[in-house]
Amino acid sequence: MRQLKQVLLKWYRNINFRQKIYMVCILAGLIPVLVLGVFCYLQIDNLLVNREKQAEQDTLKQAAIVFQNKLDTYRNTVSNVAWNNSIRQAVTRNYTNNYEMYLAYRDEVDPPLAAISMLNGDISSETLYISRNLYPHGNTVKTLEDAKKEPWYQTAVHARKPSFYISREKEDMAVCCPIFSSSLKSENYIAFDLNYKGIFSQFNTLFDNNFGVLLLDKHGTILYSYQNFRNQIPEKQIQAFAKDKKLPKNYSMGNVLTEEGWTLFLYRPMSTIWKNIAPILLMVVLVVLGCAFLLNLLTRNLSYVIVRPLETLTRNMKLIGSKGLFVDLPPDEPCNDEIGVLAKQFRIMVRKLQRLVDEIYKTNIEKQKYEIKALQAQINPHFFYNSLSLINSKALVSGQEDISEMAQLLSTYYRTTLNRGNSEISVEDEWKNTVSYIKIQIMMHSRSFQFVETLDPSVLNYKMPNLILQPLAENAIIHGIDQRTMPGPGLLEISCKVINDQIEFIVKDNGCGIAPDKLKNILTAKSNGYGIKNIQRRIQLYFGKSFGLTFASTENKGTTVTLRIPAQETLTNISGFEQISP
Repeated sequence: MRQLKQVLLKWYRNINFRQKIYMVCILAGLIPVLVLGVFCYLQIDNLLVNREKQAEQDTLKQAAIVFQNKLDTYRNTVSNVAWNNSIRQAVTRNYTNNYEMYLAYRDEVDPPLAAISMLNGDISSETLYISRNLYPHGNTVKTLEDAKKEPWYQTAVHARKPSFYISREKEDMAVCCPIFSSSLKSENYIAFDLNYKGIFSQFNTLFDNNFGVLLLDKHGTILYSYQNFRNQIPEKQIQAFAKDKKLPKNYSMGNVLTEEGWTLFLYRPMSTIWKNIAPILLMVVLVVLGCAFLLNLLTRNLSYVIVRPLETLTRNMKLIGSKGLFVDLPPDEPCNDEIGVLAKQFRIMVRKLQRLVDEIYKTNIEKQKYEIKALQAQINPHFFYNSLSLINSKALVSGQEDISEMAQLLSTYYRTTLNRGNSEISVEDEWKNTVSYIKIQIMMHSRSFQFVETLDPSVLNYKMPNLILQPLAENAIIHGIDQRTMPGPGLLEISCKVINDQIEFIVKDNGCGIAPDKLKNILTAKSNGYGIKNIQRRIQLYFGKSFGLTFASTENKGTTVTLRIPAQETLTNISGFEQISP
């Protein structure tokens, strides 16, 4: 997880600024939109689903009321017959002949029963079951033995009020009621055979499709079941539901308890409910997607407008970095905000740097050249060489070896110093120039200090700027050894060797040393002559700021100066700003 976080952070840091702004704006805008969209979606989904479920429950309650009204009608009808005086008299009367029974059938039994069939089409037959007095009369009057053969008898024999019998397998339904009378000592029943399909047909039209209805009695027995599905639920699952009250997944269910103690269930697939609410939810999703698309469009345009000036500024910086300071920059877009001000100030800064390069760097380079040429031009070389040659020959003739040596050293010194007007010199000639100067100084100081030189022969053919090493030796003698107050002779050591493709010169003396405050600023301090600052500047003008002088000094012990330049057989003259930069 931590590695993933680091990878994401690294990726985010490396993408361009426009993509960063785009991502931040998208996240800042899209997250609230998505959260709001999901919240609205869930709320609307929950609201609509609950509304659909409530509509189903209301439909089921209304169907249960209608069904209960039918049951009440049948119960009241059979109760009215059971308590009908004519029926009770016909059942309790003692008949002496068949004519009296005929009159009872015609006037007391048939009329009320026939009226019931005419008034209620779901009642298919009405039958009196009596234990004595009346003989069987078609389907209207039957004996008690016939009643005992009916499936509803075991329910009716213990009942004290009208009761219903329903058989789903036989699609049979009946309502029966005992005939009550204080004078009766025997069993008598009135029973109506009901139209099973006709009574329950109201449940088949609750919805157009994709629904199911289940009616259970208080013992969990299925009284009625209806399904209107493309793929109907197997009977085993219906039986399991009747037992456990648990439907398959993805079904919604509502139930109503009737006055009979029966439970009426309505179940529908959740897909049907979602299909009904799908257009509204689709509209919500489209609104959220539309907001996200609009946010994306605005964010892209916003990031382009914001970042475009920065991209222009970045391109200008890269152009200067690759082609140097002296390059024509494309015009900036007119803009007065913070980024526009930054771009304008950058352009102003570039112009100032260009002017500074023209006025300072190039001027200083030319100044260095002029100083060297002026120094070289101070002496007429031919006249000077001829004079020294004459002095040398006269000294040899007269046996003055010291004078001869001095003349030879001076000739070598000035020949290597003038260097035919060139600013580039070999390490060999620069070394000769410095050694000649030191030996002249030894003679001028009456050999009061010692000199040790160490030269690596492999460096002789490398090139370097002239008049670099000699001023260092001159400073060591004049400002070091000459100012020495300790006992004993002075010592000047110079060495040269190659280390890692670099030439290292070391000039070491045991003079008075340099004070720490002066040593700190020695490379930047001004001097009256051709000092350390000029040497450092020349070296870095040629080779860059990674090369130059380093000083190490201890008061009353001496100073060590180290000069490092690249080992090159041909020098590259540095005259442009882009070459000066490190």
